[in-house]
Amino acid sequence: MSNEQVINGNKFDINELMSLVNTEQYDKLEEAWLGIVESNNKDIQSLFDVVDLLIKREERKRAHEFLMMLVPYYKNKGLYQEVLKVLKRVLECNPKEKGLANEIAECYSNIYKDRPYAKELVEKTGIAAGVDIQGSLKKLEKYFYLDRSDYVYHKSWGVGEVVSVDSDGEKVNINFEKKSNHSIAMDIAPEILQKLEKDDLLAMIYAQKEVLNKMIQEEPVGLIKLTLKYFKGKASVSQVKTRLISGVIPAEEWSKWWTSTKKLLKKDPYIKLTDGTPTTSFIEFRSSPMTHHQEILEKLSHSYEIGKKIEIVKKYISETKGAELCKETLNEITNLFVTEADKLYGTQLSLAIECLLLLEEVQGYLNEEPGKYINNVEAFVRAEENLSGLVNNMSILEYRKQVLGVIKRVKPEKWQDDFVSIFFVNSGNLWEFIAKDLIAENKQHAIEEIALKVANHFNAYPEHYIWFCKNGMQGRYAELYQNVDSATMFNRLIELLDNIYFKIQKGRGGDLKTIFNKIINLLEDKGTDYAINILNDANAEGIFNIVSSSKGLEDWFKVSVESAIRDRFPDLFEEPGIPTLDENKVYVTKEGYEKKKTEFDHLMNEEFAENARDLGEAISRGDLRENAEYKAAREKQAMLVGKAERMKAELQKVVIIEPHSVNSDIVSPGTKVTLRHEGKTELETYTILGPWDVDIEKNIISYLSPVGKGLLNRTVGEIIKIKLPEGESTYEIIKIEKAL
Repeated sequence: MSNEQVINGNKFDINELMSLVNTEQYDKLEEAWLGIVESNNKDIQSLFDVVDLLIKREERKRAHEFLMMLVPYYKNKGLYQEVLKVLKRVLECNPKEKGLANEIAECYSNIYKDRPYAKELVEKTGIAAGVDIQGSLKKLEKYFYLDRSDYVYHKSWGVGEVVSVDSDGEKVNINFEKKSNHSIAMDIAPEILQKLEKDDLLAMIYAQKEVLNKMIQEEPVGLIKLTLKYFKGKASVSQVKTRLISGVIPAEEWSKWWTSTKKLLKKDPYIKLTDGTPTTSFIEFRSSPMTHHQEILEKLSHSYEIGKKIEIVKKYISETKGAELCKETLNEITNLFVTEADKLYGTQLSLAIECLLLLEEVQGYLNEEPGKYINNVEAFVRAEENLSGLVNNMSILEYRKQVLGVIKRVKPEKWQDDFVSIFFVNSGNLWEFIAKDLIAENKQHAIEEIALKVANHFNAYPEHYIWFCKNGMQGRYAELYQNVDSATMFNRLIELLDNIYFKIQKGRGGDLKTIFNKIINLLEDKGTDYAINILNDANAEGIFNIVSSSKGLEDWFKVSVESAIRDRFPDLFEEPGIPTLDENKVYVTKEGYEKKKTEFDHLMNEEFAENARDLGEAISRGDLRENAEYKAAREKQAMLVGKAERMKAELQKVVIIEPHSVNSDIVSPGTKVTLRHEGKTELETYTILGPWDVDIEKNIISYLSPVGKGLLNRTVGEIIKIKLPEGESTYEIIKIEKAL
């Protein structure tokens, strides 16, 4: 399948779309996607691959928008099979998508319009009601699984042909080899029957035996290809024989027929036949009509990057058994990489060494001059001053490890120093290897150097520090942690999290978000248990303070650790004093939170979906430069994105007001306060809750309102002055009680 789409006469590689997603260049991605939508060249599966990558990177809304852009295009072309594929993906992104049920129903009605009962079956599913789209879709798939003249296979009754469809009774009637005119309910047919193509070997044995008999003599290779298709493209000679002598070729004629057919197969450029016994010899389709030797050399000639060429050869060696490796191919590979290595010595030594290591591997298969190229590698390593850069610039992990082994051999007195340097420039795939090697060789000084540098410079090496903490929490590589305090390690991990959190808040995203999520995942997996296990009199207060003051930690994590510390070290909290509300949090009741969450869900599921449809319709009209509807839809989209980000940020700050935590000794969120206004005899009562709980008619006010702020932390009997828009008022607090 080609990875290229043609946009306005220019080729656009789907892999470039993937790259735009991976680098979060979403403006360019949208432009490229729009170009593909407007073009007539679309490989829908490749587009779905881009959508899958967006979803994987938690860009579900954007993936949903891109899918909705495809719907009008395919519908205008009358390609309802493609429309249905897109709608199914939309359903995965947003099961509550408005109008999706009718769209799916329309697809089925158009796809199967030649079936007289199509409309009736669509209506039977009840999909138009939109109550259970997934359930209705499953019914539709079962209803339209089979039609008259289709062939099927049942493990007990054999092959059969559908003779009629009873849409009223929701049944299909089938003539099986071992059971004629048998009725099967539509809803179970896909589960017990395998649908066969008309040119499937089993279907042809059942209905076109005369055609097969003719192929035995006139098209023996065609008969083998038909049989290979039955076996999904590859089968042993024994499997092919067993299948064909069961109803196609008489068993007594097999040997003679196979002897002549085998000669023809070896001449066919699309068939690969390996030597061996009937059980070890395999027949399979070739992907292209060429020899394996030609295929490898062609791939190498078409690749201009040396790293890619190395990958091609590595794959060839790994996928081909040693005995099947072509000596001619290996000699061609040797000549190619000797030339490449000569070119690279003075400019790209890392690549040159990878070429030499590949050549050494090839020499092993040719059984010629072992060690011929590894000697050159050792000479280069011995002379190189910047070994950390050399290793880091290599792309193949296996070869990086081999070079580490070479360093140990040629620098027996100081290899461990080079290992430490390499550890800190490497992005992660050598850390385990280096740590294990240093520990195995008991290089304690180097081990301590790594541990102390990672621990003390955690902000400079955040990825290293996460790896360091992860292994420490899991109890691995104890030698690394002999001089590291467990509580200090944990506290610094929280400090690193907060540092990254603040940078992200200031707009510095990118890789920082990935690192932030890695720390969160580590803490979710091991953090609470680890923190609780290391608690003691000396570190409990410090851990409590850094956890409770963290801005980046999830609330559930804070509560878990804080609760454990409060339970085990109550003396730390003898004088709690008056509780202070965190200005960065939003205190609301559970009901208030749910109301806001419902509003947010409506925004994400309904308003964004409607906007995506508007965008799709606007795009389908063409010429986006003069398209007022498109500009309006894009402006609406920007407004919705801003609103969604604000609401999401607010929801992430929520602290639920729990009834058991409300203190009626002072005014706080969750209390009801009775007041006497100076100069008045009537008492006033207010319930103090969160900003999303406000109900003026019921005298429910927010703790953030002028009255709420004036009352917070006050006690019964206090006389307070509150500044209101109409002037200053004086109140006496008569009574405080729990409101929840």
